[in-house]
Amino acid sequence: MISGFCMYYFYASKSEFSYHDFYRFIKKRWVRLSPAFYAATVIYIIVHIYVYNTGISYNILSFLNSIFYLNSIFPQHNIAAHFWTLGVEWQFYFTIPFLLIYQNRIGFKKTFLIIFGLLFLIAAISVFIIKNRFDLLTDQLLFRGIEFACGILAARVVINNVALKVNRILALLFFIIVTYTGRVLISKSALNLSENYYNLFKLFGFTLMGAGFAGILYLSVTSTKWLNLVLGNRLFKTMGRISYSFYLWHGLVQPVIAIYVIKYMPIGKGMIAPIITTVASTIILYPISQLSYNILEKPFLSIGNLTTN
Repeated sequence: MISGFCMYYFYASKSEFSYHDFYRFIKKRWVRLSPAFYAATVIYIIVHIYVYNTGISYNILSFLNSIFYLNSIFPQHNIAAHFWTLGVEWQFYFTIPFLLIYQNRIGFKKTFLIIFGLLFLIAAISVFIIKNRFDLLTDQLLFRGIEFACGILAARVVINNVALKVNRILALLFFIIVTYTGRVLISKSALNLSENYYNLFKLFGFTLMGAGFAGILYLSVTSTKWLNLVLGNRLFKTMGRISYSFYLWHGLVQPVIAIYVIKYMPIGKGMIAPIITTVASTIILYPISQLSYNILEKPFLSIGNLTTN
């Protein structure tokens, strides 16, 4: 969702987006993301070899899987479970240029509805045809595209300076409720309500979560008062800057912290355990992510900056 917001926000103001820009866009995204991701992949593989004693063939396939960003398509070869999201993100990167190219030819609304309306419609139809036989589809752009679409709509509203003429606190509560409703729809208890069509719950759950988070993002970006003070402080800005490294490395740190919390802290059970784990993991990950950002991200920022030629 945030990727949808950022990508559209950066490029929507261009008078024209050509197929040459398509190539430039893909190249800059690859330069921005790949050095840190490839380095993380190598570190994860080393850990798997010396800690989990995995075979060489598994690690070679995992490396190739990451090199070509096929993590959502071949999850069985993911060296880290959360890397599947980068696979979906790259599917989006190959899609959004068509929105940027054709919005100036046939209009934003038509282009948006053709791309994301078709994705949503095909996803819904696929549930009734395939039923529960191919859950891998739910981790592809076909089902997750609506989340990126919500981010794009939020960016569109911000760019056009559309004011939300309601009480912002009530609006924030509303978007939180929408987000939580979507989360409930993808919970195990909700999915168990239908043996064959539970992926329909996922589709609508992703939609509501995307809409809710997009609303919260809009309020955060456009706020000049209390919400900006909360989300726009120096700590949160720093966390946002190094969030990609947080994403990459948390798979190594958080599981270990969780094990020790459960084992050595009797009070760290039930609802308290995730809180303690999150706080401890954040404290440990902060310097690691800062170092990763400075070494593996910062040197490539100017090359991968979407706003420069």
